[in-house]
Amino acid sequence: MTSARSSSSVEATFDVIVVGAGHAGTEAAVAAARCGASVAIVTSALETIGQMSCNPAIGGVAKGTVVREVDALGGIMGRATDLASLQFRMLNRSKGPAVWAPRAQCDRGLYRRAVRTLLEQHASLRTIQGTVARLVIDEVAGRVRGVETLEGRRFAASAVVITTGTFLRGRIHIGTETKIAGGRAGESSATHLAEQLEQIGLVVERFKTGTPPRIDGRTVNFEQLERQDSEIDSFDYSWSHFWPTPRREGDRTRHPSHVPCWITFLGETGKQIIQENIGRSAMYGGAIASRGPRYCPSVEDKIVKFPNAERHQIFLEPEGLDTTELYVNGLSTSLPATVQLEVLRSVPGLEQAAMTRAGYAIEYDYYTPTQLNASLEVKALGGLFFAGQINGTTGYEEAAGQGVVAGLNAARRVRGEAPVILGRETSYIGVLVDDLVTRGVDEPYRLFTSRSEFRLSVRQDNALRRLGSLADELGLYSADERAILGRRFGDEDAALRLANTVSIRPAQANPILEQADSAPIEHAVRFAEVARRQNVSLFDLFAAADVGAELHRDALITAELELKYAGYFERERDQASKMKRMGQFALDDSVPYAEFQSLSFESRQKLAQIRPSTLAQAARIPGVSPTDLQNLILEIEKRRRRAVERAEV
Repeated sequence: MTSARSSSSVEATFDVIVVGAGHAGTEAAVAAARCGASVAIVTSALETIGQMSCNPAIGGVAKGTVVREVDALGGIMGRATDLASLQFRMLNRSKGPAVWAPRAQCDRGLYRRAVRTLLEQHASLRTIQGTVARLVIDEVAGRVRGVETLEGRRFAASAVVITTGTFLRGRIHIGTETKIAGGRAGESSATHLAEQLEQIGLVVERFKTGTPPRIDGRTVNFEQLERQDSEIDSFDYSWSHFWPTPRREGDRTRHPSHVPCWITFLGETGKQIIQENIGRSAMYGGAIASRGPRYCPSVEDKIVKFPNAERHQIFLEPEGLDTTELYVNGLSTSLPATVQLEVLRSVPGLEQAAMTRAGYAIEYDYYTPTQLNASLEVKALGGLFFAGQINGTTGYEEAAGQGVVAGLNAARRVRGEAPVILGRETSYIGVLVDDLVTRGVDEPYRLFTSRSEFRLSVRQDNALRRLGSLADELGLYSADERAILGRRFGDEDAALRLANTVSIRPAQANPILEQADSAPIEHAVRFAEVARRQNVSLFDLFAAADVGAELHRDALITAELELKYAGYFERERDQASKMKRMGQFALDDSVPYAEFQSLSFESRQKLAQIRPSTLAQAARIPGVSPTDLQNLILEIEKRRRRAVERAEV
């Protein structure tokens, strides 16, 4: 291990220091502060706290659920989005409400300012401008003791959370010839810290990601584009805004305004330009060898891998209310800037487009996440936690989820408390962290609903019900928030009670049933029975019968889904109980897997490398068979009996 060599005196001491102030860093800092820890968040520029480095949107499939889980755990991503959203859409509507996915378009500047304001509401949290150059390490104890900045400032702490995003040895590529050291356009990369982490002995790899060009909206011919307006007039990610009565349509208490996005397409002309210049792309010209995100490909990838596609969809997304700049979603590229402009001007509606910023690809360091415990603490160095793209993930929401876990557990580590591990059956955040530390990554990791075994019962609408009680037990809520939590749970319980005990008359129900192409009822029927029908809303039924007007709409949505999918949920919850029981079968860090000859050689290798904390985690390690698990149980029980026998002698 390498310790910091400096004569600098300690400027200040904190319980937890967070390095980086992006989506992972800000959530880590807030989580630690809510636990009662004194926290410093150190970033190279205070003005970029909460910066949306790529697209100006929050949420999406699986991701929207993570935002609500972060919010249920006291995080700020949902709250900031509600203060900055310009447009809202609920994805997957055609697939039924159990898999609906909220997504909000944001004002980039408002979002950044909201994040900083929300951070500064915590009295025990300080923001510090500086570039962290190295960790201060106690080599004898094998743990981190603080950080030192390039400016010579030194801060002590019992735990450090590193959330450096794409900044560790980041290198920006625009074409094959333009290479710029940087973690983001206009911002320097972090080299000293990256070198120290490698010297510590951590396994480091490289990934790449990219961003599209931006254009001046005043140069766009919108008459040639398809307009996409907000689907829903008002939606809150955060439960902290909960009102005793449903919000009125058009209320602008939080959401500043609604603005449209625009849809166009890259056609044959643009495809031909890219094909002719593919050798000048940083990725296809050999300047980049790192792997990028499969599910967010560059436009060069689209042209090469889908040559028969007639056209590729492009979304023009507003950057904010105070600017005409538009984000060209779907055109991520590392082509030279001159070629990017030529491609842009081949797109219908963009023939006269002025490019305000060129797109680019960026390579950066990440550390194999199997080097972490499920608390996101680095196994090789006590008190050091990683969160975000440093763990090989991609996406604002994935970073935020990790930030909450790392910040929460860093604070608990300082206090000598057991870590909090979210199970796969409880949350998408639990799925994310378990996938990272158990399976590792071979490409930038992105969450999908298909990654969860419990996607019907782990939904965006019930995140607070799943995680709110845990957050309250951990002391993450204020008194006002606990009161709001009680009201929300009370509304859900009241809605289910009314639905199961009160009936609706035919005259009230049949107009709704007719609109849903459902058979009419001939006599009064309990709300629950009618609400189980397809395309029939419990909210509409209650409104028609003038029942439950005081109940919040979000609570009614959760109650409705519990009624509609009760059988499916029950089966999933049985499976979740089985997984939980496996999770209670603990495996301590000293288990000598190499000695267990009843296990296959591959299993012994994988188990010794990952060192799972529970049988449930062991079961998810690739290469560990069901037979190996049964034999592992026998070996562990045999080992425990021997320990008891020795203690009795």
